[in-house]
Amino acid sequence: MKISCENEFCVYQKQGSCILKNLQLDIQGNCLDCIYINIEEDVLIALKEKVLNDLENRFNN
Repeated sequence: MKISCENEFCVYQKQGSCILKNLQLDIQGNCLDCIYINIEEDVLIALKEKVLNDLENRFNN
């Protein structure tokens, strides 16, 4: 059974689905098996700046 997942920061999410065969959810439906990837702060800052610049360019054209 394929489980839909939109958490791009979880290592188990691939192409919008969870790749685990057995996953556990808490009472609220949150995944207990989620493992977040670490993004270095300088990489995150650079990516944010790029996205903001792209957005500004899109709206200024």
